Amino acid sequence: MLPLLRLARAMADRGDAVWFLGGEAHRERIEAAGAVFVRLPYDAELPTSRLSAERPRSGVQEIGRVLHALFLDTVEADYRAVLALHEELRLDLVVTEPLFVGAAAVALLPRAQRPAVLTVGLFPLPFPSPDAAPYGSGLAPIEGPLNAVRNRALGAAAHVLALRRVGAGFQQEVLRLTGERVTGPLFELPLLTDAYAQTSVPEFEYPRRSLSPKVRFVGPLPPPQGFPLPAWWDYADPRRIVHVSQGTYANDDPTELIAPTLRALADRDDLLVVATTGGPTPATVEAAFGGALPRNARVERFMPYDHLLASSAVMVTNGGFGAVHHALRWGVPLVVSGTTEDRAEVDARVAWSGAGVDLRSRRPQAHQIRRAVLEVLDGAGRHRRAAARLGAAIAQTDAVAQLLHLADELTSPAGVAVG
Repeated sequence: MLPLLRLARAMADRGDAVWFLGGEAHRERIEAAGAVFVRLPYDAELPTSRLSAERPRSGVQEIGRVLHALFLDTVEADYRAVLALHEELRLDLVVTEPLFVGAAAVALLPRAQRPAVLTVGLFPLPFPSPDAAPYGSGLAPIEGPLNAVRNRALGAAAHVLALRRVGAGFQQEVLRLTGERVTGPLFELPLLTDAYAQTSVPEFEYPRRSLSPKVRFVGPLPPPQGFPLPAWWDYADPRRIVHVSQGTYANDDPTELIAPTLRALADRDDLLVVATTGGPTPATVEAAFGGALPRNARVERFMPYDHLLASSAVMVTNGGFGAVHHALRWGVPLVVSGTTEDRAEVDARVAWSGAGVDLRSRRPQAHQIRRAVLEVLDGAGRHRRAAARLGAAIAQTDAVAQLLHLADELTSPAGVAVG
């Protein structure tokens, strides 16, 4: 929601008329961004309620489970919702994210019968490649020719074990809805749209010998603005700041990462540990901690990242794609811990790039967090140098401007094709 709302705000600010399909819980945010709220037909009933009722798992099978719910349970409703808006409004452009696959189905219709469709990539590139292990495995490339051998073998196994049924089901749904036959790997579905804007930089992605010309790296979208600095903030405080966050999605249980990080560094009077909850109250963190918070701890629901991360020495996070890029924008090295959803892939890239330490655990112990934080803080500085290199690459991008330019390119009278 948050990255697409930033783009919606930019489009509305320049005079575009924007309609935003979403859930009722997000109506206020959508309207505050200058867009017209349009309620999804299923809203909260599918698919997140079913997903949240099951225990999160890791790996390709977990990705397959999530995709089955998000793809097959909603593709027809999403497809018809977009078409209904187009029939009413004669849309010029649909901007979507990769899991809203009804938009990918719309892109299969003849161009004269549909709007242009732009996908905004909000997680690591999922497209199959002999140069990359199957998405969800969390495996970085290895040196030498065995990399391609390993990846092909793992890709074949992932298809058989987790993805074949989802892919076949989607192909059947698309054939029924559009009359078009879709072939190719499941994770290439977003490339059915007219362009794919990846909100990252090439330096954060594994090298690939070939990549669709539809893919453009536009850099990460900036973090949300408008949060005030708390009264305790003091630029003159000499302590190094360790920022810890569980993001804005999997943040309802602070015992996963925030509480153990506070516990891990409680005796370090030379550090200031600043936690942002992304929603839950500081009292929730205190309850999860099991008592009064350490003297060196500060907890806020939100803070302005242009102040916090610009002043931080390290960020501890469960590996959300946006949070990691917010840290890298400021050259802040990372300690990452997520294993579910896309986090295993994000965290593997953090370690591969050298920008941080991957704990490879959803619930790391306090001693593991302490060791990793001190490695980043007091080591030879290699993690900070790697994060700084990525920060320099991000500084050369302007995601909002590039996305607006790409939107104009796709909707120009000449109908310029991206790929």
